[in-house]
Order: sequence, then C-alpha cells, then structure tokens
Amino acid sequence: MIIPATFIKPMNILRLTVIIILLLIPSVSFADDDANNVLHFGYSMVFGVFSETVLHYNFDMSTPPRIFFATVSASVPGLVKEVLDSSNDNGNFNGSDMAFNVAGAFTGSLISSYINNKISVGMGSRQDGAIVKLSFKFQ
Repeated sequence: MIIPATFIKPMNILRLTVIIILLLIPSVSFADDDANNVLHFGYSMVFGVFSETVLHYNFDMSTPPRIFFATVSASVPGLVKEVLDSSNDNGNFNGSDMAFNVAGAFTGSLISSYINNKISVGMGSRQDGAIVKLSFKFQ
C-alpha cells in the first residue's frame, strides 16, 4: 500500500507548488460567468500538471504512456463534475465542458512533461542553513 505522504517526495513539493501557481493565474483571471470553458480548461490543466509530475518522479514510465495516463487521471475530476451536473441539469451531460476538461488535462500533462524534463530543483541542508538548487537542462 502506498502512503500519500511518501508518494510525493519532499523535493518535488516545491516544483509542484510553483507549476500549480503559474497555471492558476490564467484561469483565475478569466473567472466570470461567460468563461465557463476557460475555467474547465484551466482547472483540468492544473490536474494534468499534478498527475504528470507524480507519475514522472514516482514511476519508471516512458513519456507517451506517462502523458496518456496523466491525461486520463486528470480528466476524472472533470468527468465526476459533469456527471454530478447532469443529474442536476435535467440529465443533460455537457460534452463541450468535458472536451475542455480533457484538452486542459492533456495540455497540462504536456507542459509538465516538458518542464520536468528541463528543470531540476534540489534541496539540501547544511549546518549553517539550507541549499536550494535550480538547474536548467539545455539541449
């Protein structure tokens, strides 16, 4: 059994936090009633980033399957929301919202895969303080 506290390694918490904050900025700036599709896309993108990052650092998978599984798992919250909404809205499932959920999850997974392959954040400690290392890989 996997314990959630040990599932995400402490070094990756900083990376996840920065990515999620950067991705929430656009979805919050469009938060009005007319931009429902943007909200579905934005929140699913955050779930995509989180899912891909967890898979990237905790499982030995190649990139295409990792992006696929991250997209599928990040689309589940949107699917649950649409199913719950359809029970409240006279049984109408909104396919447009679900399409934006899947597109956002896929986009977030792609962005996260690119960032996680190019940026490395390391943390360590010394007697006189802490060390935070940020490195970029250029190829």
